[in-house]
Amino acid sequence: MSTSPTDTDRYAFLPGAPSYPTIVAGDGVYLIAADGRRILDAAAGAIVGNIGWGRTEVAAAAAAVMPMGYVVPLWPTPSRLALREELVEHWLPKGMGHVFFTSGGSESTDSAIRLARAYQVAKGRTDRWKVIGRHPSYHGMTTGTMAVASHSTRQKGYEPLLLPFPKVPWDDPEQVLKVIEQEDPATIAGFIAEPITGAAGACLTASDEYWRTVNAVCKEHDILLIADEVMTGYGRTGTTWGHQHFPFHPDVIVGGKGLGGGYVPLGAVAATDEVVESMRGSGFMYFTFTGNDAACAAGTEVLQILRREHLVQRSADMGVVLERRLRAELGEHPAVVDIRGRGLFFGIELRCSRDAVMMAALERDMWVYPAGSGPVSDAVMVAPPFVVTEAEIDDIVARLRASIDTVMPS
Repeated sequence: MSTSPTDTDRYAFLPGAPSYPTIVAGDGVYLIAADGRRILDAAAGAIVGNIGWGRTEVAAAAAAVMPMGYVVPLWPTPSRLALREELVEHWLPKGMGHVFFTSGGSESTDSAIRLARAYQVAKGRTDRWKVIGRHPSYHGMTTGTMAVASHSTRQKGYEPLLLPFPKVPWDDPEQVLKVIEQEDPATIAGFIAEPITGAAGACLTASDEYWRTVNAVCKEHDILLIADEVMTGYGRTGTTWGHQHFPFHPDVIVGGKGLGGGYVPLGAVAATDEVVESMRGSGFMYFTFTGNDAACAAGTEVLQILRREHLVQRSADMGVVLERRLRAELGEHPAVVDIRGRGLFFGIELRCSRDAVMMAALERDMWVYPAGSGPVSDAVMVAPPFVVTEAEIDDIVARLRASIDTVMPS
């Protein structure tokens, strides 16, 4: 299949958008462009491709069940049952036996907001509607997820549509307690947090004291603690879940991105048995494509590849290499404010334009993920597929250094 420049121009929804390469295939940590270029994918797309590209076994798993077509989301199918069993038996914390499927991260986090409200209503607490978010944070692009987050760029212009959910700082435990007291715990349904801040903060990481405080105050007031693991889940930070680095225990885990591995649109919401049992007899509406059969079959294969090839441990091991190389090459660079992260999930905060660095990287046939909001104005994220080699990490860091040098020479 060939494409003309006119075809690619028409793909952009907004006029004047940057021109990007047309991608026709993938291979490990590389995207293959229509003109034959091999683009080093240093961010696993949008930090989704945990198992790498070109996995024909995932495509085969989806293709095998596609002839069945659509099944109403409330009805079980072999693919839905298999994915639920894989998650409960091998991935979710003990006591989380209830899983609700979605088509991605935004649907997952939006569903978790609804779940927090539904849980409180089921317990007769109809005044509880607020879900506390952190500053900065990002949880998706529905009006609910934009409202609970604090990503100024992505909220801009939509403010009249957004509920006034309270916000707490990402790193100040005393302010967490103060805001909850000011808002009145009797009005608060949930608290949502990324264990390590992704797109909004480029891997900002709060202290153990912070998480102990959040965990304790949520348990004290029966505020549902929601871990947004859309970016950090399924091994991205070197552990199964990002929250496992810290002393807090969520009531709800939301996931996306790595669950489908970048091959299918898929997300999930998991809740403790205690939470779901308290809602017995209540309603909780699904999406039309909740539990899409092909997506569930593909997701199961993705998770089994991660286990079969020990890729979560590989994320931890290669993350040590990535951090060492980043700090050696960029630690003293005048354009670099900070280097932070865990596993294969690193943010580089910059004193120069993130978009300029991203485009300079693309000119060198490499993709990095632009990030930042609020206190972190400019950053890029390096989060390659877990199959990345040491040689490829060296290449990533070298190209990133050259890209930053182009924008702000050392």
